[in-house]
Amino acid sequence: MKKKEEMLKERYPQIAVVGDAEADARRYEEAVSIGRALGSLGATVITGGRGGIMEAVSKGARQTGALVAGILPSQDIDDANPYCGIVFPTGMDHARNALTVMAGDLVVAIGGGAGTLSEISFAWIYGKPVIAWKGRGWAGKLAGKSIDCRRPET
Repeated sequence: MKKKEEMLKERYPQIAVVGDAEADARRYEEAVSIGRALGSLGATVITGGRGGIMEAVSKGARQTGALVAGILPSQDIDDANPYCGIVFPTGMDHARNALTVMAGDLVVAIGGGAGTLSEISFAWIYGKPVIAWKGRGWAGKLAGKSIDCRRPET
C-alpha cells in the first residue's frame, strides 16, 4: 500500500486536444472516438472548452469517466460545452491558446484553422510533444513535418 505522501505526488497525464470549432458529423464522431481512446488511457483531457472537435473529444473522454477541462476564451462559464467537468473562463480570447497548450503534457491537433495553428505553434515553442492528426486543416498539413530547426523530430 502506498503512503499518503506518495499518492499525493501522483497525477494523471494531461493531454491537450486542439482543433476545429466546427465539425461535420463524420469528423465529430471520429473526434468522439479519439476522446474515448484518450480517456481510456487514464488521461485528463484539456480543450478550449467550446464546440466542434473540442466538444466531440470532451464527449468521448467523459464517456469513459475521464476528467475533462475546458479553458474558455470568454469570461462566461456557461459558454463551455456540456462535457467539461472543470471550466476555466479566462476572458483572454485567443490568448488563452497558450494556456490550453501549457496545461497538457502533450498536444493532439485535429484539423484546425488559424486558432489551431497558433496552438500548434505554442506547443512547438514550449517544447510540448505534438501529435498532428492527418487529414484536414493545419494538423493535416503539418503532420510529419518540423516547423523550424529548433526541434529536429517530426
